[in-house]
Amino acid sequence: PDPARAFLVEHEFPAPGSVVAATMEGTRPLLVEVQALVAPSGYGTPTRRSSGLDGNRLALLIAVLGRRAGIALGTADVYANLAGGLEVSEPGLDLPLALALASSLRDRPVAPGTVAVGEVGLLGELRAVAGIERRLREAARLGFVRGIVPRPARGPSPMVPGLEVVEVASLREAIRAAIGDGDDPRDGGRRATPRMAEASPPMLG
Repeated sequence: PDPARAFLVEHEFPAPGSVVAATMEGTRPLLVEVQALVAPSGYGTPTRRSSGLDGNRLALLIAVLGRRAGIALGTADVYANLAGGLEVSEPGLDLPLALALASSLRDRPVAPGTVAVGEVGLLGELRAVAGIERRLREAARLGFVRGIVPRPARGPSPMVPGLEVVEVASLREAIRAAIGDGDDPRDGGRRATPRMAEASPPMLG
């Protein structure tokens, strides 16, 4: 009855390694849970497994996380999948997948009610994807209260009633917005302040 909710998983408690992505299936916004597990490798060559995701994109994000965001995964086993058996291949899945990997490594869950979308570049920069406003409005309709999105090159991000939009320019900044500053030395000691796009007041009537 509600396709946008069909691939969301209910958790009793916040789970590290789990991030909800706002994707597009054709012209329909679709929210899906991205799950990642990072574990110490017991063998010489780390394992890389993905289900429902582009394996080449996973390998690229692992490299960018290590080089540009201080999230070292080179010697770890990495598993990633989309809940519900869905298969998605679109740039907007980059940021949620990267956040899920960082969350699993740090063992820190992303705050409940958070959704993420965005493309990650080789330099660790974030790029906007098509249909941001439609994705965020669908997330707000399903009860999400916070959206982490790339900072647009021009103007502010769309304002969605009931949803706090957090604009971030880089992958490092997005990780801080999602799982906190922390005191992990791999952060390199650098801090960045995400920009908040204030939500417009709820419509009455």
